[in-house]
Amino acid sequence: MKLSDGEDKELELFDAKGYFGGYLKIKRSYFNALVKTIKMTKKYHTQKTIEKVVGPDDDDWTQNPWMLIIVKDNEKKNPFWFFIKREKDLSGILVAIGPKPFAEYNSNNSLDAKREIKRLMNYIIVYLNKFNCVVMLPSFLH
Repeated sequence: MKLSDGEDKELELFDAKGYFGGYLKIKRSYFNALVKTIKMTKKYHTQKTIEKVVGPDDDDWTQNPWMLIIVKDNEKKNPFWFFIKREKDLSGILVAIGPKPFAEYNSNNSLDAKREIKRLMNYIIVYLNKFNCVVMLPSFLH
């Protein structure tokens, strides 16, 4: 990623398939609600920062329509990341999560982890004052 101050930052994300036994499908309506939420609060914003995406086998996945949602809980100060690939029908697939402590916490039971991730994703758009949120998009978008 290339941050607004010009700094390059690399994030390590963890394949969601290992946590859920597959990839979590996200409905188009979720993204519509997220856009409304971003417009309603100053604690949420977007940035075009994704410069390069490298897959597990060093494959270049940069040209896909990625979205990285970085959220910080204002109370507990815990960060969590959702890396999503948007689909042509404007739905999405949760491809990876992070950081490592968040990923490890969700590795215990795939059914509970799936429920917890869905709950957190919904909380992001419902409880605006509880979180700070940055939605990072590919820098090649115009």
